[in-house]
Amino acid sequence: MNNGLVDASDFDDERNGWPVEQVWKEMHKLLPFSPDSVVTHGDFSLDNLIFDEGKLIGCIDVGRVGIADRYQDLAILWNCLGEFSPSLQKRLFQKYGIDNPDMNKLQFHLMLDEFF
Repeated sequence: MNNGLVDASDFDDERNGWPVEQVWKEMHKLLPFSPDSVVTHGDFSLDNLIFDEGKLIGCIDVGRVGIADRYQDLAILWNCLGEFSPSLQKRLFQKYGIDNPDMNKLQFHLMLDEFF
């Protein structure tokens, strides 16, 4: 951020036109939260998933794999599914076994992803 490496023109629609500093401030307003650390892909978007006859068979672009809060991957996939239907977003959490998604964690991780 301080070196001007964040591309604000690539921000999601919700933050379109925001300066980088505003995303940083809004993201920090959502802290603190208790992390639920798991192994994450880091960029678990539909573009990085491989399907065969409707079944997920793999993923690519694993350069950001590591230990992070599970919402790191859930937020990115949730955001992608929203491009098709809010019902798909709801179904993601139902299938994952989360009855009440933590919207603060979702928003935090979506904002964090703007920096990559």
